[in-house]
Amino acid sequence: MDGIIDCETHYFSEGFLEMLRSRTTPPRQEVHGDLRRYFCEPSSPEVSVVYPSIVEEKLLDLGDSRVALMDAHGIAAQVVSLTSPGTDVFEREVSLKAAAAANDVLGAAVARYPGRFIGFATLYPFGGDESASELERCVTELGFRGANIHSHVGDRYLDDRRCWPIFEAAQRLGVPINIHPTLPLGSMVAPYLGYGWTLSGPGLGFGHEAAVQVCRLIFAGVFDAYPDLQFMLGHCGEALPFWMYRLDFPYIKPWIDLTGEHPKLERKPSEYLTQNFWYNISGNFFNPAVLACLHAVGSDRLMFGSDHPYETYEEACGYINTMPVSEPDRLKIASLNARRLFKLDGPSASC
Repeated sequence: MDGIIDCETHYFSEGFLEMLRSRTTPPRQEVHGDLRRYFCEPSSPEVSVVYPSIVEEKLLDLGDSRVALMDAHGIAAQVVSLTSPGTDVFEREVSLKAAAAANDVLGAAVARYPGRFIGFATLYPFGGDESASELERCVTELGFRGANIHSHVGDRYLDDRRCWPIFEAAQRLGVPINIHPTLPLGSMVAPYLGYGWTLSGPGLGFGHEAAVQVCRLIFAGVFDAYPDLQFMLGHCGEALPFWMYRLDFPYIKPWIDLTGEHPKLERKPSEYLTQNFWYNISGNFFNPAVLACLHAVGSDRLMFGSDHPYETYEEACGYINTMPVSEPDRLKIASLNARRLFKLDGPSASC
């Protein structure tokens, strides 16, 4: 299959990497020969992940080698965002400056390879109007098509009112926001500890953390305030499609909440999840998960994602060619839905 739109890939900038290596507290990185040890969560400084230097080399590549890899696997365009932790967790002024610098690096790549890279801005979530202005700069001047924010920043979540100027700007500009998971907050991570990255990271902690974040956005009324605002989730929705019916309980079964403590919303939680969110299959190439997400949100909201370079195109593209869906749905997932969301022109995917 050619013409695929990959809705989740990541990059490093040299400047951002140097900053991580210069730090003594998380987020930081240690170099051990051909290995990299990465500590990403300030509230859980003992938790780390080790990965080979080749992953870092691929993250730093926004040039011909990346484009050649895309060509070899039929990838027409990649959504590219700064890898975890983004610039989210640093002090305000450090984060604002680092975000602008990283966005400029990606913006140069977007300009150098027209149509191949779909830039997503990194932002300081609690920067208020300054961060909203940075998103507008990235969209109107650098040609970006969205933003990427991680699932919490310290003990603050994105339902914090200081984040809402970004939501207003994203709705006004007509671009989506991707929520990328990270480790659970330190006050929540205790049950995950003792098993390293295995339990607290992609195995379980990432999905739990992102799901909590999404529910907080819904229950805070973000989508009642900004009804056209669109978000994206990877990994088949961090298990939220599985929980939709349960999340609706207080709204469809009055005896569940007799004291009326549930947030008063204009729609049921499941309606926000199917009308304000888009999903991709990155790093979850598993038929039961993909089919559950497909049935829960519909074929018009599911997209392809690889999570490059943490996952391989051999597996990701092999999966999209063989997953058990109809051919019309395969085309939607491969490219048509992404083209609609990102307002892309040009030919669609074809088998």
